[in-house]
Amino acid sequence: MKTSYTVCGICEQACGLKVSSENNQVLKIEPDKENAFSWRDYCIKGAKAHLALTHPKRITKPMKRVGDRYVESSYEEAISDIGSRFNAIIDKHGANAVGSYTGNPNGFNFGSALFQAMFLDAIGTESRFWVGSVDQNALHVVSENLYGNPWVSLQADIDYCDYFLLIGTNPQISGMCWIGYSPDGWKRVLARKDAGAELVVIDPRTTECASKASQHIAPLPETDWALVLAMIKIIFDNNWGNAPSQHLHGLATLKSHAQSADLNALSQLCDIPLDTIYRLAEKFAKAPRAMAIGRTGISQGRNGVLALWLVQALNLITNRVEQEGGVYYAVGVLDLLAAGDKLFPKSDAVSRVRGNKNVAGSHSLAELPDEITTPGEGQIRALIMNSGNPVVSGPDGDKLDAALSQLECFVVIDQFQRESHRHADWLIPGDHFLERSEINPLLQALSPAPRAQISRAAVELPDGMRYEWEFLRDLTISMNKPFVMGKQWLNPVVKATVKLANWTGNKSHGFSPMWLSRVLVKSGGMFKWKDINNAEHGLGSVDTRPQFGALFKKLSTANGKVNIAPEIFVQTLVERLKEKPADTSAYPLQLIGRRRMKMMNSWSVETSMSGMKEQEMSGGTIEINIADGEKLGIIDGQTVTVSSVTNQLQAKAKLSKDIRCGVAVMEHGWGYRTFDPKTGEGTYNGGVNRNTLVSNTDLDPLSRVPRLNGTRVSVIGVVGA
Repeated sequence: MKTSYTVCGICEQACGLKVSSENNQVLKIEPDKENAFSWRDYCIKGAKAHLALTHPKRITKPMKRVGDRYVESSYEEAISDIGSRFNAIIDKHGANAVGSYTGNPNGFNFGSALFQAMFLDAIGTESRFWVGSVDQNALHVVSENLYGNPWVSLQADIDYCDYFLLIGTNPQISGMCWIGYSPDGWKRVLARKDAGAELVVIDPRTTECASKASQHIAPLPETDWALVLAMIKIIFDNNWGNAPSQHLHGLATLKSHAQSADLNALSQLCDIPLDTIYRLAEKFAKAPRAMAIGRTGISQGRNGVLALWLVQALNLITNRVEQEGGVYYAVGVLDLLAAGDKLFPKSDAVSRVRGNKNVAGSHSLAELPDEITTPGEGQIRALIMNSGNPVVSGPDGDKLDAALSQLECFVVIDQFQRESHRHADWLIPGDHFLERSEINPLLQALSPAPRAQISRAAVELPDGMRYEWEFLRDLTISMNKPFVMGKQWLNPVVKATVKLANWTGNKSHGFSPMWLSRVLVKSGGMFKWKDINNAEHGLGSVDTRPQFGALFKKLSTANGKVNIAPEIFVQTLVERLKEKPADTSAYPLQLIGRRRMKMMNSWSVETSMSGMKEQEMSGGTIEINIADGEKLGIIDGQTVTVSSVTNQLQAKAKLSKDIRCGVAVMEHGWGYRTFDPKTGEGTYNGGVNRNTLVSNTDLDPLSRVPRLNGTRVSVIGVVGA
């Protein structure tokens, strides 16, 4: 029996795990209770993660398309064929003709993420698309404009907070995390509430979190910005603020626009009584210690950037940033404000068809279909998709699926052939976090206190399989592109290290992510490598108190201050304030999403949802308020047609008191197949893909995030159903 201590590679909470294995088979996964930092968020996704290792549909060898089926091949053939096809396309059409898409799992696989970026840099393409453009782009836009760096993420000082204002987040299900994490965060929030803190949740649905709140406020979707702006106006009007003006640029501009807004109009817009907003503003401003947190729920609508900006502004004008019980910038194993521009060089690349500047180095997924199908210079003709399922997780998947079928060369790296991979020319095996020994300094840099841990492989890779980073390294070298720092002369050095690794039987002896991890950890200066290597359960403790003030000392804005009123944000605010109400009679409801504890977006269905019966799956249900059901003539359990301007689908209606009027709820991540590439047979994973209702042109104008929360729909009962 072998016992390994590792870090879960499914979500940002990065729980410490204890893994028992025998004969290269995982027998059991448990929380590592000796891990001082994180294990209490351990969930069924981690507990069942090992089921992917031996899943009958798992891809363990390169698979080459032959007609409508795939046949096993060798890495040598795959690299030779892909490399020659990519080079031919680049030589004829330019580097931007080869594009990439990276999905959520890639962010938790340091080696693959790093080496994919190096591959793309080596070939020189700017045609980069990623999953962050369906949920987190708004934060990157806000951080870049306010703090000068798109990777600034502020952490929550939970244990000392007296007033929590949670907007568009449901941490009982998703964890207290979003581009940063707070281990055991939700239970710590509840502990503070039990000790007397107030917990206010703002969400159109009575979520699991909202049901435990001191107060639940349910505005209309996409109107959180109006609610927060009204709070800011009230605070300014009553001189309740305590802004650290010495650190802020544009405070007068923000104050002027807030005070000129009409409170009654804002109240009407978000559909929250003005006296409720007034009391909310007063309590937040006068609380000894408070924080406002806005997350995924508000970032996935047409006003995501606007809302997140105003949430940050609310914290700033009431002096809740870099203060005890508020939010703060944490310097961890890496200092992203110091190293961010080196790790993620700024890019001003503009999308070819719609002319949008990228966000945090990548373009919006919503733009990918047009970039593939629109003729002209820079048209994407080849694509490498790394661990993503955007046909399901993104907007208007049918359009993307049709576009993917037109590619001249389509390469997928993944553990399974999913819905988005139906047209792939090559399927390259994806490795599993239980098979990797690595440290992810980028993810661990997003912790609320310094933390470092090497995740140890519990089992070895299947025979003959390579790590994703090995494939990407070897593909770059085979294409004769400069893999390291743009230096062609280093390629022979990389090749020599690969020979050394083959000779010693230790992959890390080759040019590997572990080499670069050591360099990054050393540059951070927080921990010594030997200490990390010797710490079986990791270094760091969640009880470590933060050192406040780092954000204001490390700002990378031109004037060294927080730009609290960016011009483009103010312009958008003015436009929204002038907007006239749209005619919503054809589509009277706004569609929002929800998450399940057992699912991580759309990529853990094969494991954490295994064993569920079809009737237990709720991906085919649309939940609406009882009053809306009566108004529309819909009864509970009835089959309904759900339509938007983009598409329509059928679902089962569920009438509920937990949803406010004017809102419909459908779960994200359902309605796709997992294929067996050898036979072509697909396993249907239940429900319907609600994202087919979402347009890929109706976006937040600042972040280019589609309206996964906010798309207008109609719900009509099917006759006889």
